[in-house]
Amino acid sequence: MTQIVEPLTFTVPLSFEAHAVAQQQSPQTQQTYLKALAVYAVEFYLRCLGVETNPDQSDWRNPWIGKFVDVADLWLPSYGKLECCVLLPDAEVLTVSPDAWTERIGYVAVQFAPTLKSATLLGFTPTPVADLPLVQLQSLEHLLTYLQSLATATSDAPIAIRASTAMSFRPTVHLRKWLEGVVEEGWQQIESLLGSGQMVAVRSQGQYEITVRQAKLIDVGVALDGESVVLSLAITLNPDTSMNVLVQTYPAAGNKHLPPNLKLTMLGETGELLQEVCSREQDSYIQLRHFRGEAGDSFDIQVSLNHVCVSESFIL
Repeated sequence: MTQIVEPLTFTVPLSFEAHAVAQQQSPQTQQTYLKALAVYAVEFYLRCLGVETNPDQSDWRNPWIGKFVDVADLWLPSYGKLECCVLLPDAEVLTVSPDAWTERIGYVAVQFAPTLKSATLLGFTPTPVADLPLVQLQSLEHLLTYLQSLATATSDAPIAIRASTAMSFRPTVHLRKWLEGVVEEGWQQIESLLGSGQMVAVRSQGQYEITVRQAKLIDVGVALDGESVVLSLAITLNPDTSMNVLVQTYPAAGNKHLPPNLKLTMLGETGELLQEVCSREQDSYIQLRHFRGEAGDSFDIQVSLNHVCVSESFIL
C-alpha cells in the first residue's frame, strides 16, 4: 500500500495583539490589513525556526510604496525579500501580484480562517506564477533547506539559524492508542518529569476518572535560558466512546514556577483558535479548559514564549 504524505502546513493564531499591530501598520483598506496579518504570520513562523527577520525594512511598510504597489514582503537580512501572499478562505489558486515578480527570494501562501482568528501557511514557491494551484505548492518542510541553499549560493556566511529554537515538527499523536498502552516516543509518566516535591494538579473532568495521563518535555530553547517545560495531556474515555481531554503545562524538574507570559494554545482542525491561556508570575502550572471530542477529531497544541514556539498535533 502506498502511503500518502500530507504536505506540512503551519497555523498561526492571530491574537488581539496581532490585529492591533495590523491596524496600526495598515489602517487604510481591508487588503492592506490582510497583508499586515500575512506578514505577521510568516514572521512568526520564521522566528520559530530561528530565522532572522526585519519587517521594518520591508517595502510594503513604506506608505508611499504601499499606496501604489501591491506587495507584502518580509525582509530577511542578507538574503532578500520573501513575499507573503494573501489567500482568502475559499481560495484554491495562488496568484502573485505582478508588482512582486522581481527582487523576491520566494513566495509563501498564507490562507486566512473566515473569522481571521488564525492564518495557515500552506507552502511556498521559489518563483512567481500568475495562477498556481495550491496543491502544487512546495511543502513548508523544504523552506528552511531552500533558504540555506540560497545562503550557500550567494555567500559563504550561513543563514542565521538558532538550532536550539528551531521548530520541531512531529508526527500526529494518536490519543486513543494510549488506552491500549501504545505511546509515542518522548511521552512518559508525568511524575518522572516533575521535581520530587512537585504535585500534579487535578481538576474535575466530570464524574469519570482520568484513564490515562502522559507528558512530554518541551524545549523552547534560548527563550527559556535552556530550561524546559512539561506538556501534559490527561484523557478520560466516556461510555459513549467520546473522550475528555485536559491539557496542562508544568515547569520541569528543578524549577518551581513557569516563566511568565508562556502561552498554551489550542487550535482546531481548520486552524481556528479555540482557547489560550498565559502564565503569570509564580504560576506553578497552567491549563486549558477540559474539552470533549469524538473519535477522529484532531487538534494542535502550541507552547510558545515570545517568538519561539513548539507545536504538537493530536487525534482522538
